[in-house]
This record gives sequence, structure tokens and C-alpha cells, in this order.
Amino acid sequence: MKNSISILILFLLTTLSCVPAPPCETSKNGFLTGSNKQVKMGSSDAVKIFKQLDVAWANLDYEKMKTFISDDAYLSFDDGYVATTPQEFVNKIKTEVARTQAEGNIYEWTTNYAFALAQTDDGDVETTGDNGDWVNAQFTSKTTNPDSEIDSEIIYEYYHIVEGKVTQWNQFKKTIKK
Repeated sequence: MKNSISILILFLLTTLSCVPAPPCETSKNGFLTGSNKQVKMGSSDAVKIFKQLDVAWANLDYEKMKTFISDDAYLSFDDGYVATTPQEFVNKIKTEVARTQAEGNIYEWTTNYAFALAQTDDGDVETTGDNGDWVNAQFTSKTTNPDSEIDSEIIYEYYHIVEGKVTQWNQFKKTIKK
């Protein structure tokens, strides 16, 4: 009798452990003024795209970088310059690399974090902010020129990634003096 009960319990545990868990509802948090949209966690796929772009950028692999940028992107740099094509984006970065090196610094950074958020669907096919994910990333760039008055720069960037391409990008910078 004990063996029969043990076998029945083992059978029930095995059967119940194989039942797939119901899908979790993504919790929503936050708001966007002037809309009924909310904010939720985004996908890890968007973060993977960001990481690939970050590696290509660190290696100054301009051709690879262009493959991550949408042909009709809106890319806003911290100085107000806006690029609207992959080539314009790369050209601006080439200018920034040359300027950084001319100032006696090495063009490099540490990626501090990246995470993806998404907007809930507003039901309007005319809006695009609720497509894809928004990757928020922070970087630190230490000044390597010993004569510089700047210790480091903290860079904040937001990447709107839709179907594997950056469609919108915004960059902001905080300068830390010595």
C-alpha cells in the first residue's frame, strides 16, 4: 500500500511539474504625459542589438555600425547635431574621434549599463513610439590627457530599436571637471 501511494504521489508530482506555467502579464509602470500609454519592460533582443552596435562603435567598425541604423533614422547628438542617415551618423562619429584624439585623449569608454523599456500600444497606427523598444544606456569616458581640465564625461543615450534597427537616438552628456 505504501508503495502504491508513493508511486501515485510521484506520478502526480511529475505530471504537475510538466504543466507549462501561464504567461506572466508584463507589469506596467510610469506614464507619458498627454497620452494613455504606459511604460513596461522591453525585450532582451533590443539590448542584444545595442551590445552589437556598442562593440562595432568601440572598434570603430563604421561599416558594421551603419547596418544597425535605419535608413530614415533621427539621430540627435549632445551638441545638437542631427543625423538622418547611417552615413551622416558615421561621419559625425569620425569627426568626434578626430577631435578627441587631437585633444590628446583616447577615444574609449566604459559601458555602465543598458536596459530596455517599451511603451504600451496606443491602438493608433500613425504613432511609432509604441513599436519596438527603447534602450537606455550610460557610459563613462575618462580623459587621458593629463593637461585637460576635464576628468571624465558621463554619456546618456536612448536608442529606439525597431526590428533590429535604430530608428531614433538621443545623446546627452555631463562633464565632470578635475
